[in-house]
Amino acid sequence: MVGRALGRGRGRPCCVPTWAETPCSVPRKMVLYLSFPVAMFWISNQAEYFEEYVIKRKREIYPPEDERQRKELEDFKERMRKRHEERLLRAAQE
Repeated sequence: MVGRALGRGRGRPCCVPTWAETPCSVPRKMVLYLSFPVAMFWISNQAEYFEEYVIKRKREIYPPEDERQRKELEDFKERMRKRHEERLLRAAQE
């Protein structure tokens, strides 16, 4: 019984237990499991890979401000604020 547990008789040295034998794919899988997240983290932190895309995307989402559009928006906000104040005054007077 002790001889089998220590691996005697199957071409293994007697000091290596049978449970210590692992298929070759296990260490390879472990390397893949550990290296994949590290590699993805490293790639995602390389600015030169994404710099052009990010700049292009920001320009699509946030185009340069037009002075006329900004003025129209401010005027609209002011009109809405005044209308809201008038409603509150009418409600308070009634």
